[in-house]
Amino acid sequence: LPQGTFAEKNYGEGNGYADPGFMFAFDAAWFPDDYLGIGATVTYASNNPDKEKYLEDVKNDIMMNYPLLGEFIDSNFVFDYGVWKYLNIYVGPTVTVPAGYFNFDFRLLAGLTLAWQPNQTINATYESGSTFARKINPKPVPTIGFSAGVGVRYAFKSGFVLRVMADYANSKPTFEFTETTLDMEGEESEPIITTKEVAMPIKNFHVGIGIAYNFEL
Repeated sequence: LPQGTFAEKNYGEGNGYADPGFMFAFDAAWFPDDYLGIGATVTYASNNPDKEKYLEDVKNDIMMNYPLLGEFIDSNFVFDYGVWKYLNIYVGPTVTVPAGYFNFDFRLLAGLTLAWQPNQTINATYESGSTFARKINPKPVPTIGFSAGVGVRYAFKSGFVLRVMADYANSKPTFEFTETTLDMEGEESEPIITTKEVAMPIKNFHVGIGIAYNFEL
């Protein structure tokens, strides 16, 4: 469940237009005593952006900055937009409170996040042949992130455990994208290439259910 500016659907730097997505996580924890342990997680998650709303806002922004495109933008516009993806590898302290067959877990983890911005291709052309283009190639951007969460485990006698968890995860990668503008109305026109860096806070509230195994080491 995306949070903050990651879920914002107002056109501007740092807004992600992210919709709810899915998560797959592999967790492990070692408890040297009854209460305090060390936990780790590897989490892969993905969020689809609201492409329809984003496309509408992109067109409005282009027409505001390049008014001559307004008349031709719908018939001469190419748009492709991918998905947000991120991989978290975190480790940190975990506290558990045993209560019969149940364990109530609390953890605070931090570590490496690899984030992929949605691939994006935008091309707009108007009658004179002038063009506007934006290109984003998805590549992993490393950054530091953290998560804080709670969970409940119910242990069966076989050693298998039913687990319900909820985590808040936060990271802030910086992505790069390039815009190219070419004005064909001048005989010696050269393309104007602009590279921008945008910090994107990726904040999600993760809710999940899964199966675990208690090795009782």
